[in-house]
Amino acid sequence: MPTLPFSISQALSTASASLAAFRPLPLRLHPLTLPFTSRKNISGGGGILFAMDSPSTDQAPSIELLAEGFKNRTLSHRDDDDGDDNDNRISHRENRRSNLNLEDLNWDHSFVRELPGDRRTDNMPREVLHACYTKVSPSVEVDNPQLVAWSESVAEFLDLDPKEFERPDFPLLFSGASLLVGSLPYAQCYGGHQFGMWAGQLGDGRAITLGEVINSKSERWELQLKGAGKTPYSRFADGLAVLRSSVREFLCSEAMNSLGIPTTRALCLVTTGKYVLRDMFYEYVERKLGSL
Repeated sequence: MPTLPFSISQALSTASASLAAFRPLPLRLHPLTLPFTSRKNISGGGGILFAMDSPSTDQAPSIELLAEGFKNRTLSHRDDDDGDDNDNRISHRENRRSNLNLEDLNWDHSFVRELPGDRRTDNMPREVLHACYTKVSPSVEVDNPQLVAWSESVAEFLDLDPKEFERPDFPLLFSGASLLVGSLPYAQCYGGHQFGMWAGQLGDGRAITLGEVINSKSERWELQLKGAGKTPYSRFADGLAVLRSSVREFLCSEAMNSLGIPTTRALCLVTTGKYVLRDMFYEYVERKLGSL
């Protein structure tokens, strides 16, 4: 079973403690998307999947221990103040929840329905013409995927019952090994400028959108997996992500949100149980634990 280096575990604990110190501010969040996680507002790239340093045999807890440590550190809206105001806020949030199961999410697929799509559905990297997306399924390999962290406050956006995080099949669904009922996975095609020059076709190289979820407030959220495998827009990359950078993205997005800065949000973080090769600083090849 893959293990996480103790230094990373310490970093996670410190980062989580620091994050808890942020006071949530009034937000004007525009519906973006989620990946496993949340992402952008029906545009551009993004998503979530990861990997990490090779495990050390003489130090450090396992994935299970790390996940256990996170169980009491779920990310949710909190206030340090005591009193009736805080109780009222909590009660208000509880009342807003619809407590849906994953099978009951209200899916819509306006992006696919209203824009032209690629006639091909394979994930071979290639130029895609006259299309805004390619239907492609997650291809990441998993071996006993594990839920590492999750955000109850993001679950609220989807009207999702927090108890769904306890489902035995939750890591399989959000690692891409199994598809969510009602989802319609695809990768977006787009272009843009990089380093001051037109870069041509870009697209979702390691992000796969599952679809759009409309909540009880008629807000539209794009649900997406990041690091779920190759797409036609992966170019020379493997379409995967590493745990280290994924943890960083997860925590930074929560910190930005707590500071009142509009940002994408992460619903959860899942390890794949597989390792990914990464060329660290172009000096040596490093094996990292994959995740999304």
